[in-house]
Amino acid sequence: MITFARKFWIMKKIISIMLFAVFSLTAHAQLADVKAQVDHMAKGNRAIGTQVTNFSMSDADGKEHQLGEWCGNGNYVLIDFWASWCGPCLRELPNVISCYEKYHGKGFEVVGISFDEKKDAWLSAVKRLKMAWPQLSDLKGWKSLGAVVFGVTSIPANILVDPQGRIVALDLRGSSLVEKLEEIYQ
Repeated sequence: MITFARKFWIMKKIISIMLFAVFSLTAHAQLADVKAQVDHMAKGNRAIGTQVTNFSMSDADGKEHQLGEWCGNGNYVLIDFWASWCGPCLRELPNVISCYEKYHGKGFEVVGISFDEKKDAWLSAVKRLKMAWPQLSDLKGWKSLGAVVFGVTSIPANILVDPQGRIVALDLRGSSLVEKLEEIYQ
């Protein structure tokens, strides 16, 4: 059975090929309009109030996991998009770690999705920063399935998912993440 995420990835690849053909035959303005429509479709998977899209990705040991193992199972989940080479990500991670340590006992979970391409760099950063939550990566960098499914074009980025699996907030950093979690767990 093909998951929605896989269908979306296939669709995006087909559209990319079509865009290449269109580029050869049409003006640049028309191409920009088609690209904007494709980008809008991907960002629709990040819209607040929508059900989070399930997809599978491997952990550090190569075991496949579904995002649905964590999302929609009665707890708030922060899907955190990051990479070991991303300075802003590394500066934000202590805040995420602090929130995780404070609220994990109350059911808060974080799932990291790394945009790394080098496994050793990814795992070294996880160990060095002592990230105790699940970590997933397909080691495809910006072509990561997580980037494609959720239209992530810059990192750090995150999606906060409620206990029913609906997206409730996007790109919470610093005090905005702290305040949102305080509101939820007060």
